[in-house]
Amino acid sequence: MSRHVRARQICTQLLRASSTPSTSTALALSSTHAIRSGQAIAHGACQTRSYAAPRAPRAPKVGPSYAEVYNLEGITLQTFEDVIKMSGLFENMSSAEYYEVAQRFAEAIKKGSSPWSVKLTGQNGISASALYDVGCIMRHIREPRSSQAFAVAMWASAADMGHRPATLSLARQLAHSHAWGQKSQLRKVETRFKQFVSEGRDPNALTVEGEMLYELGKYDAAAKMLQRALVLDGEEFEWKSQCQLYLGKAYVKLQRPVEAREAFESISDSGSSEADTELGQLLRSSDTEKAEKHLYTAAVNGNLEMFRHLSEIAFDKQVKATDKQVMKDHQLWAMEWSRLADPKEQF
Repeated sequence: MSRHVRARQICTQLLRASSTPSTSTALALSSTHAIRSGQAIAHGACQTRSYAAPRAPRAPKVGPSYAEVYNLEGITLQTFEDVIKMSGLFENMSSAEYYEVAQRFAEAIKKGSSPWSVKLTGQNGISASALYDVGCIMRHIREPRSSQAFAVAMWASAADMGHRPATLSLARQLAHSHAWGQKSQLRKVETRFKQFVSEGRDPNALTVEGEMLYELGKYDAAAKMLQRALVLDGEEFEWKSQCQLYLGKAYVKLQRPVEAREAFESISDSGSSEADTELGQLLRSSDTEKAEKHLYTAAVNGNLEMFRHLSEIAFDKQVKATDKQVMKDHQLWAMEWSRLADPKEQF
């Protein structure tokens, strides 16, 4: 697997964690509010009471400038070093060189460049691949939130330079954050992505399109698109597991449980906690023992809500049990699972 494939794969793991655009990005893209003029109160012929003069129109609220949003305050060289060490990726340059790319990018915006199409050539040149990698590093940084604004802008700029992985990653980000079609500055990226889809040769592009169709509630169209992606397959199909996951979810919505189970089981053994979550809920009514196994695996891998499902199953078993000791055991397990579902509790 190439370095770019691995970098894009780990970058996109974070895309599912959030369904809304970052605050910093939203601030950078927000438009100014319309001005509402005060209206004078009409005086009647017989009225002698005086009225206060109408208020002057308020100045429009102006959001922060690009230079204020895209600044590296709170994002240091040490921040980059920590992320790079944790991920085990981004080996093409040193941490200092990657950080220098971020500094030059921020400086270009400060001097007036559009965040969505920063191009630096000559002595201060930045390649599209380096810009994409730094955007991925920014995705790993949780605080300050400006890191997420940087990630989107860097991917957009890399995509504007023709970088295919940046186009795909940004398209997926927009789809999962429900921001598709809402930002005129990213229209070119969206158009280029749709070209990839229409060509029908990139399974990663077809996967993202399938996910978008699923989120729009077009489950049959989503399933067909995702099936097309799986037929293509290939070494560069790094989002194959996500394709199979969403295909299974589409089958669930289409009430095709047998096919859904096959899709989920194809990736469950590879360590997909999301597949375990889906399988656990799918099998609750037909195979309780296997459902418990998958729910437990998903729970210990971070989805604490699945402990609550385990608690419900244990309570159901308690109700159906006839032996007093068995009833007591199920009750104790139900209470323990319920306790572990609380994020404040330690496992």
